[in-house]
Amino acid sequence: MNLRTFTLGLGLLLVGIGAGLWTSRWLPHGASDPKTPNAAAAPASATASAAAPASRRVLYWANPMNAAIHSDHPMKDNMGMDYVPVYAPAAAPQRRVLYWVSPMNPAIHSDRPMKDNMGMDYVPVYAPAEAGANDSGLRIDPRLTQNLGVRLTTAQMRPMGQAIQTVGTVAVDQNRVTTVTPRFSGWVVHLKVRAVGDPVARGQVLAEIYSPELYSAQQEYSIARQQAGAADGHADSQGLLAAAKQRLLLLGLPEAALKQLEASGQPMRNVPILAPESGVVTALNIRQGSYVSSQNSLFEIANLDRVWVNVALYDYQMPWVRLGDGVQLQLPAYPGRNWDGRLNFLYPTLDPQTRTITARLSFANPGGILRPGMYANATVQAQAQTALALPSSAVLRTQDGDYAMLAQAGGHFLPVQVALGPEANGWVVIARGLKAGDQVVESAQFLLYSESQFQSVKARMLGGHAGTSGAGGMPATGTMPGMPPASDPQAGAAGPTTPPTVAPPATPAAAPPPAAGSMAGMNMAPGRSAP
Repeated sequence: MNLRTFTLGLGLLLVGIGAGLWTSRWLPHGASDPKTPNAAAAPASATASAAAPASRRVLYWANPMNAAIHSDHPMKDNMGMDYVPVYAPAAAPQRRVLYWVSPMNPAIHSDRPMKDNMGMDYVPVYAPAEAGANDSGLRIDPRLTQNLGVRLTTAQMRPMGQAIQTVGTVAVDQNRVTTVTPRFSGWVVHLKVRAVGDPVARGQVLAEIYSPELYSAQQEYSIARQQAGAADGHADSQGLLAAAKQRLLLLGLPEAALKQLEASGQPMRNVPILAPESGVVTALNIRQGSYVSSQNSLFEIANLDRVWVNVALYDYQMPWVRLGDGVQLQLPAYPGRNWDGRLNFLYPTLDPQTRTITARLSFANPGGILRPGMYANATVQAQAQTALALPSSAVLRTQDGDYAMLAQAGGHFLPVQVALGPEANGWVVIARGLKAGDQVVESAQFLLYSESQFQSVKARMLGGHAGTSGAGGMPATGTMPGMPPASDPQAGAAGPTTPPTVAPPATPAAAPPPAAGSMAGMNMAPGRSAP
């Protein structure tokens, strides 16, 4: 062996020793001993093994400080804290899927799994699981019940009568209206009453009319009387006299004018028109000098000694109202004064404009202080009836019917269809569907009803924890369907308790080395990554 060969071998040995020392500096502690486990990975693996049974599958690991950061392998963050494993849910009995609904619009159904135009998975709706009576309906977590402001009320027997406050209008009593119409034709010579509203008395002359027809009939009557007197009671003459007199009466000649004709024997040129009743003129259809005939109504006279008051009632108030119910009337024009009366007529039709039914009252009107057209406040003392009732706010009215959310034991709520009766003072009669003592939801019932009808609402209505499942099998998570849940630090110990109803999040692809800058390896100190 020459000196050159010895020098070369010594140099190679020194280079090998230096390379070994440099390599050992960058290897993790304990890596040289194959029997020693990785110190960084051992605690996480041991914790994961102790926290979950061997049958539980880890979906991914989540950053304990930011659950949105996931990893596909155990690791530590830059503070030295272990990532928390998120486990697949435990196996559950298979449930039959009825259909799939759009996560954004539960009214859109599908008979197979699919995605919407935003790439979100349709949510399955399961057939209800067989359970006992106490587990029927929708189950809501007590915390959510409090957050929604759910308030209960009791169906109870109560008197449903009421004092109905309404408005009315004073009107003319149509039974006391008289029309003046002549039985002959002629011209108005003197018009005695010239304006609407003028008061008239029974027998008062309203107008004087010249009628050639009536004047001729008077002449015939005078001639018949002369012939009857000359014939000394001849039967034919007496018959003509009786016929002539009857004709004058049928033409409307007043009794006073007939007596004057018999006394004087001279026909009356201007025949008076007399008022048949006392009252006020409510219609005037003639003027001085106008021509009239038997087809014209000259005057309309209303007697206001008694008037009507028409009050308005809504259709839902009609079950409480009966003929003969007492009514108290107050007029703003006469404060402090009351009129007492009774309902004497209910109109059989409903006003299409006001959607009300008219009830009629009759009041004496001495002095005429109740004037037609006046407004009045009326209080109808409706008859009371005892019936099962709920607050009106506890009834949910839908296009499919009326519902109440029945509260059951264990936080269960069941939508029950009810038949409604009359409504009064904020309460409504329950004719069918409930019994006395039933607890129903008075507030937030729309949310509960929607949840019971569209189970996919649960995925957006509940929030925070994935450990509660709805009645229809919907996941009680705070994320949108089809997106991975954000696990909290406690999820690794207990894990979700119910099966997910949407596809589990896809397992993240294998993470590149930390130097590659992946989400799983960001903010990690050298030497902290798991193998």
